[in-house]
Amino acid sequence: MYPLYNDPELTRKLADFLKNVKDKDIKEVKEFPEMPPSEDFAYYAEKIPSCFFYIACTPKGVEKPYFNHNPKFDIDEDALLVAAKTVGYVVCGYYELD
Repeated sequence: MYPLYNDPELTRKLADFLKNVKDKDIKEVKEFPEMPPSEDFAYYAEKIPSCFFYIACTPKGVEKPYFNHNPKFDIDEDALLVAAKTVGYVVCGYYELD
């Protein structure tokens, strides 16, 4: 397994881009501390500049959520729309980032 590495320049551009998207469902874009995720996306990031990001999806009322590879993982299904919109904005806006 390769370590997951976000390209710093691409990550900054995507974060800035998403912070300026005018969409009521995208409420916040923030950086998290480095983590050692085991994620297959690392194989892509090894080949091309990449940016892996999470969508907040903790169910309402849950204080300490489980990560997505845990069998107790649960999701606030309202986050699915936010995830789809965010990925759509990134894909459609990618060429505006240059």
